[in-house]
Amino acid sequence: MIKKYDTIVVGAGIAGICAAHWLQKAGEGVLLVDRKGLLAGASGAAGAFLSPRLGKGGALQKITNDAYRFALEFYAKAVPDAFFQKGLVRIPKNEADADTFFSLYEPNIDVPYRRCENADVPFIDEKAMRFGAFCFDHSAFVDPMTVAEKLTEKIETVWGIDAEPVFENGSWRIGKYRSDKIVLATGAQKLPLPIPYVTIGGVWGERIDVGSDAKLPMTLHRQISVSANVNGLVRIGATHVRGDAESEVERINRLIVDAIELVPELADQRLIRILAGHRSSVSDHFPLLGAIADFKEARASLKTPPRSLKPEDPSIPHRPGCYIVTGFGGRGFVFAPLMGKILADKITEGRAIAPELSADRYLLRALRKKSK
Repeated sequence: MIKKYDTIVVGAGIAGICAAHWLQKAGEGVLLVDRKGLLAGASGAAGAFLSPRLGKGGALQKITNDAYRFALEFYAKAVPDAFFQKGLVRIPKNEADADTFFSLYEPNIDVPYRRCENADVPFIDEKAMRFGAFCFDHSAFVDPMTVAEKLTEKIETVWGIDAEPVFENGSWRIGKYRSDKIVLATGAQKLPLPIPYVTIGGVWGERIDVGSDAKLPMTLHRQISVSANVNGLVRIGATHVRGDAESEVERINRLIVDAIELVPELADQRLIRILAGHRSSVSDHFPLLGAIADFKEARASLKTPPRSLKPEDPSIPHRPGCYIVTGFGGRGFVFAPLMGKILADKITEGRAIAPELSADRYLLRALRKKSK
């Protein structure tokens, strides 16, 4: 027997979970499906650190920090038991990095912060703090599985589905489930539908959880992140693997060594678990979300689009009821709440998505590239 929904979300990482959450809040009948289950990919291995982006200003920094502020408020309200607002110390890794921090990044910081010295954070090794640091007292981290379970409490879920969506008779079918709309939130996994103009990359990463008595009241970041100690548990992560010749054992050992260099008290650490997964990424590093275009029809009707044609233009032909949300890189838990809300507003209210985020941006680039 075929069961009908308004929307089926494919992929139960944090991107799909947040999209499903906001769609359900908007009154949609939602089904969340996944091949394995909640947070079975990169989201389950995430440090889930909520930290601002430092940089030279610009659109990516603004969008990231808008998402950061939204995420802090969202998790504090939606999952207070999984929200740990311990603050963050952001430490330059060397003298050249310190020059960049204080001359280039500091004028563009758009969230509350303060400079701190070693006397302010005596739990950090004195050598690591020799150049000073930025303290973000509002920063936080969340427990991924507690978040996932809470946000999906009222959403119907089905696991063990290797989704192969088929559009037939005016709606989408995945096995014995049918819907008017589908959302592809499969992260770095192969897309269940071909989208010729979108390439999703993956960056492999490991995080480790260790037991420790170290007095560590704040989260630290200097190349790696080391969480505040909560009930004797410290998270250390994450590696970023692109053609890395080291073995996993070597990378894990390096994480531990780097953490102890930051916090000598972590020498008492006891390895509890290793988590790993592929983070999704796209070439321009902005999240990617919105309606999926009909590439064949777009190529025929738009040919070589003029530069004046922007993403979300009504003349762009889209596949009926087909959407995507992906490309969060290593900031999945930062981006997901706001991007899920933006996508839900697009689906339920027809609101346009910012050009920097819209999936249409890659369609227009592909069509213009083919014309050269």
